[in-house]
Amino acid sequence: MIRYVLAALLTVALLGLAGMALDQASPANSERELQTAISDIEAAADELQTNEQVSPADHPNPQRVVEFTIPAPSLTTEGVAHFEIEPVDGADASIARYTLDDGTTNEEVVDRRIVYHDRTANRTTELGETGIQELRLVLLPDEHGDPVVVAEPP
Repeated sequence: MIRYVLAALLTVALLGLAGMALDQASPANSERELQTAISDIEAAADELQTNEQVSPADHPNPQRVVEFTIPAPSLTTEGVAHFEIEPVDGADASIARYTLDDGTTNEEVVDRRIVYHDRTANRTTELGETGIQELRLVLLPDEHGDPVVVAEPP
């Protein structure tokens, strides 16, 4: 009888430890996925501006499509409350920000200016849905004719 009680207590203790480990690891797993997404977006934007030129009006614009995952809440990942890329005024850079459901926040510098939809505006790209996302980046001229990476809506 004592063996069964000890086995049950040991099982409950191990399940409690496993639950705590999952609670501690889920934000880290989500952050890792978001860091990968930011790196992929930055690499695509950098490749566009480094290897491509703005096309004449009668030619298709150079573009890259980036596929990434925004984690949904689960046992192993924390949900994402907010994810955006904001262009920095007067610089060839952007700030990628995210907030997890547990309140964890982070900011990363993206070494390319990425604007949303309008190449002459300084609009923030908001990436809000969970799951697999596709972001199309297009190289277009800004109001001065300089190349700028524009995030096109899906």
